[in-house]
Amino acid sequence: MRLFPAEPEAPEPVRLPSIERQRRRRWLLRLLVLTGACCVAFGLTTLWLSRLSVPLAIAEADSQATSLVRKHFAALERGDFRAAYEQYTSRYRDRIPFEAFHDMIAAHWHIMQGQVTVIPQSATTDRVVLDISFSADDGSSLNAEFILVRNASRWWIDNVRWGREREQHLIRT
Repeated sequence: MRLFPAEPEAPEPVRLPSIERQRRRRWLLRLLVLTGACCVAFGLTTLWLSRLSVPLAIAEADSQATSLVRKHFAALERGDFRAAYEQYTSRYRDRIPFEAFHDMIAAHWHIMQGQVTVIPQSATTDRVVLDISFSADDGSSLNAEFILVRNASRWWIDNVRWGREREQHLIRT
């Protein structure tokens, strides 16, 4: 028994198939754009982080190699030529005997006691090239290019290329 007449049920709105397809297409397009943006952001972040780690590793290598050269010159200043010679690789020591190394240092000792300037030329994680300039109080100078390599997690002086003095005397080792 009803006192009130039955209300007609509201008909469900009819959605046209084309409108429904457009909504889905917009939603998929937004999802695609968002996914693409995330992939690009991930790629750029990965690239940035990988490029950041390489210069840090090279800077660390340069610092460690430069400290080895300082240790080498500190041994020379103390007069401990054997300890300075031991900083070279076995390959270098096979080519240049200790006596030749000692004679070269003794012949140019006055220049090496003057101003020393170290300028990094190039560096990778396992090889560093340093340009070292020596200038004595009398005005004479000597340049050397130290090539350092990492072997078994330790740095070694692999080669030294000596340049010209002011008097045009060429020294090679």
